[in-house]
Amino acid sequence: MSIRLVFWKLELKRACKRLPQMFAGAIVLLFLAGAVALLAGRALYGDKAAGRVVVGVVLPEEDGLSKQMISMIHSLDSVKSMCDFRYMNQAESLEGLKNGELSAVMDVPKGLIQGIMNGTNPSVRILLPEGAWLESRIFKELTQAGAQILGASQAGIYGGNELYQELGWEEKLPGMEQDLNQIFLSYSLPREDYFRHQKVSATEDVNTAVFFGISGYVLFLLLSAIPVSGYLLPFSETIRRKLTLAGVGGFSRITGRIAGLGSLFFMGSVAMGATVWTLVRIFDLDVRMWSGGWQRENFSILAMGAGVAVLALVCLAGAAWVVLIYQAAGNLLGGIFLLFLTVTAQHFLAGGFLPEVFLPEILRKLTPVMPSAILMNGVKMAVAGAFSVGAAGKLAALLLVGFFLAAFLETRKK
Repeated sequence: MSIRLVFWKLELKRACKRLPQMFAGAIVLLFLAGAVALLAGRALYGDKAAGRVVVGVVLPEEDGLSKQMISMIHSLDSVKSMCDFRYMNQAESLEGLKNGELSAVMDVPKGLIQGIMNGTNPSVRILLPEGAWLESRIFKELTQAGAQILGASQAGIYGGNELYQELGWEEKLPGMEQDLNQIFLSYSLPREDYFRHQKVSATEDVNTAVFFGISGYVLFLLLSAIPVSGYLLPFSETIRRKLTLAGVGGFSRITGRIAGLGSLFFMGSVAMGATVWTLVRIFDLDVRMWSGGWQRENFSILAMGAGVAVLALVCLAGAAWVVLIYQAAGNLLGGIFLLFLTVTAQHFLAGGFLPEVFLPEILRKLTPVMPSAILMNGVKMAVAGAFSVGAAGKLAALLLVGFFLAAFLETRKK
């Protein structure tokens, strides 16, 4: 038997001795994932997801039309349900923004309605504070949605004007504009009608409980390496030298280490999955995906096999990332601290603690390349049965990048 195969076999046996510690971590994960899913669901969709958005409105003097428009906007259900408008002058609004009394300020320019009618479209300044982040972000989303609706409506009217002018129907322009205004207003004002036809979620293609269950699984999958840190310590100089002389180089050593940790992750995941599946059958829980993923009534062996294969790839990719962290740290305490800090920081950037839609735009650009985001998308494939070549490719890339970087660190040690 090849010396490499003997070494890999010994690595797997060393890993298996850590199974009790890994199973203990899996038990903790079940409670953690359940608690996170329950509390996060209430936080996102409960009656007190966020405080009232207090908005200071600065209106130009003697501009009754602008005040009527702001009153109409405030009467919309999507605005009235979460926003309180306070009319004040500019100095009072800036002071309230500075003191944290206001979540945002709307500075309405003079002649706003006339500008909308003639196409000049003067800008309404929206001032947001550095504090009260969630409330300010909610109001920012509302204003951007309103601006997009208004822009689409105006584009339709401008297009109609140009068409009528080319056809020589100038005398019909007022009637066309009136008809289009009625059509656009009928769609724009009662925006709650949209939600009668399409259910939307901050967690996109899965419901809240499943999303945070997946997030909790990925987070604790990576952190569960802490109980087995002794297995992940880099080889001593003597053992490294002996293995190299025997023909087991750095790439082979890292391959065995990733395979061993990946097998621990996989066995712990299978045990957890079996427990969750048993609970689903016992309590007849509905964990179907909103996007039409797997359902217990049309469950198949083929789907199960594909899900297990994806889960194995997730475990190997996560193991490669963890092994890389311990190789970079070089010792036990450093590895534990670096693992915890790195995993929790990038898990936040991946939208694991707070869904991606609530993150600032600059952070959302980093989300697709975060290891947790890649692993979470892989687990979604395994759970939902909605397989994606792109998500699988990112998992393979994470595995290869972690492997080669860890092997580079291993081979350069003297």
